[in-house]
Amino acid sequence: MGEAAIFYIGCSVHTGFNSNTFLKIVHAIVLNVHSMVTCFASNLQGNKKQEEMKITVPLKLALLVFLLGFTIQTFSKSKNTHIMNSTKNETIGLLVIMKAKQGKEQEVKKFLLGGLEFVNQEPQTVSWFAFQINENTFGIYDTFEVEEGRQAHLKGKVAKALLANAGDLLENFNPSTDIQTIDVVATNHKSGLQNKGLFVTMKSKETTTTDVENFLNIGRQLVSEEPETLSWYAIKIDATTYAIFDTFVDDSGRDAHLTGKVAAALMENAPVLLDGFEASAIQKIDIIASK
Repeated sequence: MGEAAIFYIGCSVHTGFNSNTFLKIVHAIVLNVHSMVTCFASNLQGNKKQEEMKITVPLKLALLVFLLGFTIQTFSKSKNTHIMNSTKNETIGLLVIMKAKQGKEQEVKKFLLGGLEFVNQEPQTVSWFAFQINENTFGIYDTFEVEEGRQAHLKGKVAKALLANAGDLLENFNPSTDIQTIDVVATNHKSGLQNKGLFVTMKSKETTTTDVENFLNIGRQLVSEEPETLSWYAIKIDATTYAIFDTFVDDSGRDAHLTGKVAAALMENAPVLLDGFEASAIQKIDIIASK
């Protein structure tokens, strides 16, 4: 059993999964492999069935090894899914909307793609999205647990690079107004590759801010029923300005959301809750990079 114990440790390190269920499955497979090897060795000493064992046992051993590999891979994927589904307590964030100068659109996109490497080195930056609204309008949306993390990001490499290149790449960029601090009202996350998105801005009536925030929290529950809606954020930009930022794998997921319960409820309640809301406020975006 010494070899089996070492084998279990190796499996745990490889998959990062240390559940008793997983170990029981591995144990059963190891015992089967051990039994087959013992049987194989014993039968080789006899003259009968020697040739048969040379063929059937290796095939069975190969099958058991395949099953073991499949088990490890399955549990490894389960753990990865769990990690991606579990989120930190995102309470605050930043929203940056910028316009590229004419002819600089590809350079801005390249700059945003390069920013992901630096953001991945910021442990306190929980989520970070670089996105494109139209041909020359881009954005960055990121979230943090505490103010310390937001300030660290504002003093980090991405922010410094943005300010250093703004004069050359961006049209009339003003850091004091275009880098907006926001509060995160509600979030909902699922695992998946984020390629498409929606960015919706809305202004509450002066007397309905509490009702708008209640509506957004209900929206968080509704998107739980949408398997193709991956990240969904409701954010507060200022005293009466709110936004929804959400992401999807592809157009079909985005279209499903646009015909879903949240979108229907938004359009139904907009006349009561929101000031001058129009469908044009729902903007389709492309996700350039995300953390």
